[in-house]
Amino acid sequence: MTAIEHDLGKNPPIVCCGMLRPEMTHLVETGFLNPRRILYTAPGLHALPGTLEQHLTRRLEQARQVAPDGHALVVYGRKCYVNPDDPARRVDTILQSAEPAAVRVQGEYGYDMIAGYDERQRLSGGRQDKVLWFTAGWLKHWKLVYQEYFHWDRADANANFPGFYDRIVVLDSLNLEEEYTTHRAEEILELFDWTGLEVVFEPVTLDRFKGLLTDALGADAPSLTRVHCPSPKT
Repeated sequence: MTAIEHDLGKNPPIVCCGMLRPEMTHLVETGFLNPRRILYTAPGLHALPGTLEQHLTRRLEQARQVAPDGHALVVYGRKCYVNPDDPARRVDTILQSAEPAAVRVQGEYGYDMIAGYDERQRLSGGRQDKVLWFTAGWLKHWKLVYQEYFHWDRADANANFPGFYDRIVVLDSLNLEEEYTTHRAEEILELFDWTGLEVVFEPVTLDRFKGLLTDALGADAPSLTRVHCPSPKT
C-alpha cells in the first residue's frame, strides 16, 4: 500500500489498518491529525493472520525509517489478530517483538474504536453480539474479506449470517447513508442479497476515536507509554 505523506511535526508516524482509512483520512483532512506519515496495511487482513503479521511488521519497519526512536502509533484493535496455532499471540505480542516502543490505540476491534460497547448496546437494543458491525471500510471491502480471503460462496454466506446475526449496522461516522441510499443503492442491495441481512445506517460521531487517538498520542511522541505485553500463562 502506498503511504500518505504529511508535514513533519511532533506527532509520530502512524501504522493503521486499511479498514480505518476513510476515518483516518477524514481526521487528517479536517485538521485533527497531522502525522509525519501514515502507513496502511491492506484492509481485512484479520482473515489472514500470517499475512497480517507480515504486513504489520513491514509497516513498523517503514515507520522506524521515519522515526528512528521507534515511536509509532499503531491503530489496530487488540483482537484484530488471532493466531490459530498460538492463541496467546495477539497484536500486542507482535508489537513487543517487532517494535517495543510503538503505542497501540486502545480498542478491541476497529469498529470498537468508532463505537464502544455501551454505544453498540444502545444502538442494538442490548444485542450487540447479534449485530454484524460495519464501518465505511467494511462497506467498501466486504467482498475482499468474505469472498476473496475466506473464499465463501452464497451457501457459506447463508450458513454464517442469518440466524447468527439480526442485521448489519453501519457505524456511519462519515455521513454515508444518503450517498449509498441515493446513488449506490445497488451496492446495499447486493450486500443484503448475499448476506440475507438488513443493512441499517446508524449515525455516530468520531469523538470516541479522537479520544482514543489523543490518549495514545499523549503530550508528545517521546513521552508515549510503551506497549504492555503480559507474559503468556503456563
